[in-house]
Amino acid sequence: MLSPEFQSFYASWIGKVEEYGTKDLRQCFDKFFTLYVVYNRLYGEMTFLLVRSGEIKFRKKRWSFPDSKAAKFYVRKYLGGSNIVNQLEEDLDTREALSAIIRLIGKGIFNIKLDVMTGNRQKEADKELFNALRSTHEDTKALAILDCIYSIRCNMFHGHKGFHEIQVEILEPTIILLQKIVTLLYQKLCDEPN
Repeated sequence: MLSPEFQSFYASWIGKVEEYGTKDLRQCFDKFFTLYVVYNRLYGEMTFLLVRSGEIKFRKKRWSFPDSKAAKFYVRKYLGGSNIVNQLEEDLDTREALSAIIRLIGKGIFNIKLDVMTGNRQKEADKELFNALRSTHEDTKALAILDCIYSIRCNMFHGHKGFHEIQVEILEPTIILLQKIVTLLYQKLCDEPN
């Protein structure tokens, strides 16, 4: 069960998300950033829940929050790979959004896996991501979806995603997927016992 403060935070930030459209570059960036704030807080809360329940462990001597693992591996663990994939594929909007992302990566229109320091494309990593997004193994596919979202976040937050109109093509479907993942996380966390 999420605290009233957390629920208020969620409602407030989701309200901000809903104020933005996705057809305009500025609004796409703003909507993604705002939605990612919500996602970050949700997977943070989820990670602490998994630690308290003993499902994951941190080394106490060198503890720092495992952001990348939390956003990808722990979310998959918590929601379940098959549940994530089924929820996304059962909904027309998210199914089409995922297909659009796979097509864009497959055609090489967007480079998702970029070198952290230089921003250069990591061609083999993009190929692996593309194949994983098309996988019939649900855990593999779910992790690839979460990895794609996280990688786009990193590209934006670290300045490697240019502020150009073409970015709307990748951000619009990514926002649709992220919104669904946020909703799934929030609902499951709300259902947790005290």
